Amino acid sequence: MSSTATRLTSFALIAAIEEDLRNAILAATDESDEPLDLFHAERYEKTQKRRARDVSGSSSPTVSSLVPHLDFADSYEVLSGIKNRLPDSFQQSLGLFAPHFAKITQIRNRVAHTRPMEIDDLATVHDVAKDICAGSAEYWPKVCETLQRLELDPSYVLGLTISLVSDPDDAPLHNLPAPEFDETGFFGRRKEVDRIKKAIKGAYPVVSILGDGGIGKTSVALKAAYELLDDPKSKFDAFVWVTAKATILTVNEIQRISGAIENSLGLFASAAEQLGGQRAGQSSEPMEEVLSYLEHFRVLLILDNLETVLDQRLREFLLDLPMGSKVIITSRIGLGIENPVSLEPLSDEDSVRLLRSLARVRGVQALQGVPAPAIAQMVKSMKGHPAYIRWFVAGVQAGRRPEELLYKNDLVLDFCMSNVYEYLNDEAKSVLRSMQVLPGRRSQAELAFFNDYSASSIQSSLLELMTTNFVQMQGASVGQTSETTYELTDFGKQYLDKRHAVKSPERNWFENRSKQLTSLGVTLQAESTASPYDPNTIDIRGPGDFSVARILREALRHYERGHFDTALLSCREGQKLAPGYHESWRVEAFIQTERRDTLSARAAYERAHELAPDSPTLNYFYGSFLVDEGMDIDLGLDLLQKAVHAEQVPPAVINQIAWAHIQLHDFESAIASASHALTLRPGTLDGSAALVMGLRAAVYGAKKSLEGAQVDAAVEMIEAAVELAETGKVEMLAGESTDRLLQLSELSADLSEKVDEDYIASSCDNFASRLKERLRSIDPTLLNRRVGALKNIIQDRAFGFVQSWGRDYFFHLSDLQLEEEWSYLEPGVEVAFMPDEQNIRGPRATDMRWLG
Repeated sequence: MSSTATRLTSFALIAAIEEDLRNAILAATDESDEPLDLFHAERYEKTQKRRARDVSGSSSPTVSSLVPHLDFADSYEVLSGIKNRLPDSFQQSLGLFAPHFAKITQIRNRVAHTRPMEIDDLATVHDVAKDICAGSAEYWPKVCETLQRLELDPSYVLGLTISLVSDPDDAPLHNLPAPEFDETGFFGRRKEVDRIKKAIKGAYPVVSILGDGGIGKTSVALKAAYELLDDPKSKFDAFVWVTAKATILTVNEIQRISGAIENSLGLFASAAEQLGGQRAGQSSEPMEEVLSYLEHFRVLLILDNLETVLDQRLREFLLDLPMGSKVIITSRIGLGIENPVSLEPLSDEDSVRLLRSLARVRGVQALQGVPAPAIAQMVKSMKGHPAYIRWFVAGVQAGRRPEELLYKNDLVLDFCMSNVYEYLNDEAKSVLRSMQVLPGRRSQAELAFFNDYSASSIQSSLLELMTTNFVQMQGASVGQTSETTYELTDFGKQYLDKRHAVKSPERNWFENRSKQLTSLGVTLQAESTASPYDPNTIDIRGPGDFSVARILREALRHYERGHFDTALLSCREGQKLAPGYHESWRVEAFIQTERRDTLSARAAYERAHELAPDSPTLNYFYGSFLVDEGMDIDLGLDLLQKAVHAEQVPPAVINQIAWAHIQLHDFESAIASASHALTLRPGTLDGSAALVMGLRAAVYGAKKSLEGAQVDAAVEMIEAAVELAETGKVEMLAGESTDRLLQLSELSADLSEKVDEDYIASSCDNFASRLKERLRSIDPTLLNRRVGALKNIIQDRAFGFVQSWGRDYFFHLSDLQLEEEWSYLEPGVEVAFMPDEQNIRGPRATDMRWLG
């Protein structure tokens, strides 16, 4: 379900109230408080479950660890239980919630679980927020800050993503859109809604909602669907909403459509797509596909806006509905094969309530002070049609006199839309023109690119357009997660095409912008397919991501030039435009990591992972970060293993898993992972890394086993290393891997002399010989290298001594292969080196490598 401005504003205020309540609890308690006593048993258990669901780990719960998982009602009740700890003035402000406690709790649940809003929901929350700030602002900083921001820039809420502490929503899967009555509440029609619900629960497979245009058929269908969604006696597995794409209004009047939906193919293809099947138009038999879904799952399919059906295919579809699934239809004309529910106009009383509610919600001062008799006369002129009333309020909001809009009913649409358009600002008009030239659903990010707007500008424009009925929001499809999109309303498009056609130069400009975006998107998509595990590659889910992906590529370019702050600003812009696109946060995490701000990097990775928990590439990047930074190796390994579930896993992912196992001292698993990486036909670089990981793990594992007197286990580690070395190509064995072979060879030779069992001694001799032979095949001079232990280091003089084979070898900082390894050197650490016995000042260790 998409989010309206009313819902988002309510969310902003509720989230602020909850944050201040939770902070008040933390301020009034400390870790000496017993959580069970403070929260009481039922709340304690509920909060524990929320914490376990949201936070990994099993540490004992404390007050501070449980408080973030309290919702509004919980927080209020906890504070009520410790009133004696609170300042008197804060207690008084807390008391302002008491008369509205149940109402606010219900509002919060509607917002958290995407249920339709009621008429006074926003007003209730807003009034309470104002009251507590007016009385005790110092205790409500977040609430006061939010109120001030709403007053200065109410459109900022469009960039928010609703996220409140909540328990799992047990309702069936659905794609029900936000109804028009979300901002005002639902008026009247109680009997009709109950009748529809009863028919759906009964034996009727098809129920139609019939009535004139603008009478409220869609609203009634949505009201019934949402109530069935939350009805435990309703046994549907999914609720699927499909709107037919047909013209239902002209510029000058509301009229019937004389033609049918085109062959019904578009209708069935759209329904199949919503149900998770073929993309629209790609299935050869969309009707059979939909019937198959309805046979295997209990689905309530709502077909909205079917004006006239002349196609026999649709009738056959409805007659063939399988048991368990049902269909609701909204249309001006019945099919004759369904249980019809006819809608009459709203009563005068409900029409007045709707008009006054719209005027209040939209801040139309010209209508708020009108006497009751005048309002009653206005709604009579609009004949109780909700759509007429909405258009009328929008026209007055745009500055026209009410009597002008009511002069002739057949001109209501034209008067309303023209007046609204005239009072739009230039930025909003430009957005409309771009949507005329480039029709269809468009994301905020796409519209921002077409118009060359910032995130703030496009959000302000869209908010203005939605309040004038030119633009409607669309939500995600069933089973998918996608950004909210925007589309011209049918009425708006008809009016604009007739009255405000886009001139050729501007049309060409918008079309060229679209081509530029498509061309860039194709390039980015190709890069994503070719090298998905490159951190500089943007993961593209589809065309809707192109515009934000462009911004993120610019962010990476700024980063490459060393302009970190500019790069992060670009990430922020992407996050505002598409809050649900994980790559905006992943790229920020990458940049924050490179600038060594690991805390910010982790926060960004966590946000990205919340949005795309199943992305293989994201799991790889996030897991690698946690392992490389040593922040949470267990979680890092878990994420890396999730990345392996992708169809084509690159060796780099397996190598990173091997490194995580080494960090966790699971050396056997590390060797197994390295061996797996070599089976994936890695290039020289990845193959070399796999061998280094495997041989390093074998050394560490063998030594650990010997420390525990587990000789057999040590020998098995060495044997696995021998097999690994002989599996890898010669060109992959270089650098550290060859020194590890030398280290294992000496370890094998030493073991063969010390163990008593002939078989083990013989095996160790064999391993030492094979390892040396492998070194000889790489480069015979490698057999001259030695392994020794650091004896001492003179830090201020940058030199020290290595002991090997009973002799001491001098070395200087300059003798290290990598001078940065100097900081790792300490007495007892093993190193590999090339001995220089001819040095005039005595034996010297050169070409030295730290082995850890």
